[in-house]
Amino acid sequence: MSEQSGTRGVLGARVAVVFGATGWIGRAICHELVRAGASIVMVGRDADRLDALKRELGGGDRVLSTVADVTSQLEVDDARAAAIRRFGRIDLLVVSSGVITGSAFSEGIPADWAEMIDVNLRGLLHASQTFAEPLLDNADRGAPADIVLIGATSTDVRAPRFAVFNALSAAIKQLARALRQEYGPRGMRVHIIEPGFAADQSDEHRNASLPVRDKQHARAASAGTPDAIAAVVTLAAALPRSVNLAEVLLLPTETA
Repeated sequence: MSEQSGTRGVLGARVAVVFGATGWIGRAICHELVRAGASIVMVGRDADRLDALKRELGGGDRVLSTVADVTSQLEVDDARAAAIRRFGRIDLLVVSSGVITGSAFSEGIPADWAEMIDVNLRGLLHASQTFAEPLLDNADRGAPADIVLIGATSTDVRAPRFAVFNALSAAIKQLARALRQEYGPRGMRVHIIEPGFAADQSDEHRNASLPVRDKQHARAASAGTPDAIAAVVTLAAALPRSVNLAEVLLLPTETA
């Protein structure tokens, strides 16, 4: 993100935890949060990639990297403990972990479905529940508290080769809505950001909104999308506590 975007320093008092930090969306979010002044805990499975990103960010003592698999409850617990031990509190959680596998439903491989369910949904449930307690502690004190989930526009548009991914994305959207009702009265905000892609891309690439493993997917995705998502994360967290930027649909201008 350019420094001209006007967000430098707006999150100077915040402590954020980012799951999926080394993914193509997670990296942009980490860059934006550090530039906005937040302290961050980067969570990912690959220690080497986390170390490289930490050097790239240059945030000094404001950046902590923690190796954890979002599908492991014990490792998620350890990530929370490490964050609190380092910074004393957590007031912003961003969950951008995820995998995508696309195929005609009749040709789908159950092992691929299981992996998506495990990472995209069960892992997100682990992270959201585990970090809810410290977030609610902040909210109960009248301090900011936010959960940001990264969803997909494919919950609302046709994506014929991504039936299982779409179903999981819809589940995440409904979870965000339910948590908003549950936690909102206590002052904690829950946001979901649903990004889209350019119209001239294939269905396979246009509907991929979570971090992807296939480099071809990443190259085909809109180059501006990760930065746009990161900017919205910062905007949502920086708003007055009385306002919740609840659901954000991001589409390329030419397709909107």
